[in-house]
Amino acid sequence: MSTVTVHPEVIDGRPGTLVIESFVVDVPEGNTKDETCFFVEALIKCNLKSLADVSERLAVQDRVEPLDRD
Repeated sequence: MSTVTVHPEVIDGRPGTLVIESFVVDVPEGNTKDETCFFVEALIKCNLKSLADVSERLAVQDRVEPLDRD
């Protein structure tokens, strides 16, 4: 189970977003707790990196080509 919360924040004097993800996982048979944590944390970091990349592209696009907000 995973829970993601998003919070508006000021980061280095600029508006930003703080994303917090918490999770509960079962340790599969044949794996250790450390192995499972390593895998899940790597997966979450990858997902958050992708989210950051998309958000940054959208922010740049918004400055260059404003979205039609009719």
